[in-house]
Formats: sequence, structure tokens, C-alpha cells
Amino acid sequence: MTYAIIGRILFSWFSMGSGGRSTNRFALILNDVTDPVMNLAKKIPHTVGMLDLSPMIAIIGIDLIVRLAIFLLGKIPY
Repeated sequence: MTYAIIGRILFSWFSMGSGGRSTNRFALILNDVTDPVMNLAKKIPHTVGMLDLSPMIAIIGIDLIVRLAIFLLGKIPY
């Protein structure tokens, strides 16, 4: 998911000249895959000037969830 968010960021930079809408199928798939996570991150105040920090918030949130899951799974006795 982290790589998909990074790909979404890169495609958004390359599609800036086309009004923000990408016609690339891969970019549309990335948007569909990452929209649920990005929509959650956009609920948190996330702008600094014109800079949108929601992808960084989403990546940090994913990392925290993964670390918590690894910690909790490590506590399960075999």
C-alpha cells in the first residue's frame, strides 16, 4: 500500500499539466486502490500552505498499524 501511495504521488505530479485528471489506466487503478486510505488521512488537518501532507499521514498510519500487528503477533505463544 505504501508503494501504491508513492506511485499515486508520482502520477499526480506528472498529470499536473492535464488539469489534475490522469487518463493513464495505471494511475486510475492506483487511485482506486489508495482512495480508502487517503480518504481517512484527509480527515486529519493536513495542509501546510499549498502542500498536501495526507499521503505522508497515510504512510505513517500504515507503518504504525504494521508495527502494532507485528508486536501483537510476536506476543502470541506457540
